[in-house]
Amino acid sequence: MADHHHAFSHWPFADSVDTVTFCTDKVAHLKFPVLQVAHDHNGDWQFLDATTDMPGECVLLCMGCVYERDASLAEISDLPRGWSAYRTHIGAAWERWEKPCETDGDEEKVHAGIAAYGLHIINVMAEDDEPPFSYSLGIEKSLGMPDLIVVGLKHEVAQSVINECYRQMQSGLRLEPGTRVSGLLGGGFECVIGEVSAANYQQYMGWGVWLYQDTGARACQIIFPSTAGVFPWEAHASAGFRQWQPLLAEEPPSPD
Repeated sequence: MADHHHAFSHWPFADSVDTVTFCTDKVAHLKFPVLQVAHDHNGDWQFLDATTDMPGECVLLCMGCVYERDASLAEISDLPRGWSAYRTHIGAAWERWEKPCETDGDEEKVHAGIAAYGLHIINVMAEDDEPPFSYSLGIEKSLGMPDLIVVGLKHEVAQSVINECYRQMQSGLRLEPGTRVSGLLGGGFECVIGEVSAANYQQYMGWGVWLYQDTGARACQIIFPSTAGVFPWEAHASAGFRQWQPLLAEEPPSPD
């Protein structure tokens, strides 16, 4: 990284030009647009494309290289530590939010999040060969509609996907198995809504079992395609992609 020399008259980031950042392979090597940015609590920066079908090994890239490729990233140069930002495309407005703790919240945090925002999001880290997943709590209470779960995306991206789907639900979107929803991921990809079976609800959404108890909790899975537009139930889906994004319904959805 020290071999890179950048000359910027107005360097927007507080960090050094040569600060090492973490990028997805597509951002670093294929020059995909940066749609997701995370400024970690420890000061690290992540520049992500938010459209990958599976998470991969992070690629190290100097801060100056990232900014040199896309000067519009100056708009989030003041992003505080512990915050993330997301946009649907270059030139779109950034949505910012404080990153949740990986240990998730206790009961008071759950209730406070639902009271303030209409939902609270739980993140579960990847473990061994098991993918990460994120799910909402409280949509049943705030909108009378099913909660949401995303399996296989980084927590920052999954949280943005859930928040945007919730925003569309507030604006009148009604979720049914097979419903296609646009605007949740960059790159023009549509997601498909699937059901979550009772058994998988118990396995994946333990906080929902606690919150709703015997009131008949429901959830929908937001299923994203690969960058080739292939969904896990389709013949061309790789075995790795299917394993990283298991379907939580008893039957795969039939997209409209």
